[in-house]
Amino acid sequence: MMDWVFLGLLVGSLGMIGAYTVLIGENPISKAVENIYMGILSGYLFAMNWDFINRNAIANIQANGQYVYIISIILCLMLVSRLNPKWIWVSRYPVALTIGVGMGIAIRTTVIADFLTQVQGTIIPFNTLNGIVLIIGSISAITYFLWTTNYWGKATGSYHYLNQLGRLFLLVAFGVTYGQTVSMRLELVVGTMYNILLPDVAIYSYAFVVIIGIVLYYGYSTKRIKWYKS
Repeated sequence: MMDWVFLGLLVGSLGMIGAYTVLIGENPISKAVENIYMGILSGYLFAMNWDFINRNAIANIQANGQYVYIISIILCLMLVSRLNPKWIWVSRYPVALTIGVGMGIAIRTTVIADFLTQVQGTIIPFNTLNGIVLIIGSISAITYFLWTTNYWGKATGSYHYLNQLGRLFLLVAFGVTYGQTVSMRLELVVGTMYNILLPDVAIYSYAFVVIIGIVLYYGYSTKRIKWYKS
């Protein structure tokens, strides 16, 4: 019997190679892999959400008699009405309630995390190099958006130097963020290549590449497959 780990690697290898065919343009293989992935993800999320409802709502009703959780179950069932276009209006009520509660919670946490905590983190002892750079960078970056300019739209006086310093700090911050994003993407590609080139599945990965290449070449050369327009 085939090992489940090996089967997972094999299926993952085929899926990764099929997904990467989108680099040469959208094609039936990449679209099929995309649809399969979305189907599996939807089923997984449905199963996880049902398990969450069962553990936190149904279990509390049966074990502790907390019938208030019936309201949450009704709201969850109302969401399922989106599957029928005639009853889609029913799902708008739990969606609106969820968005309203979520915004209320987010506003509180956003003010604390993105404002108060940031201000508190900036107010540090002015006796270290990191502290000096942080304070100067924060103040100059904020003053960059004051837009104090002359008639020709240029910063004048001493503000000109502070404006350019804030611009420099912003460019550095954006560059670091972009570099981290690119690095994470490269790590993802390297991890993907590592998985499909493991000794147990490498020969199958090569075979998948050849088979997919032949199918696409035959399909496009005979015009049985047309390029998708994004």
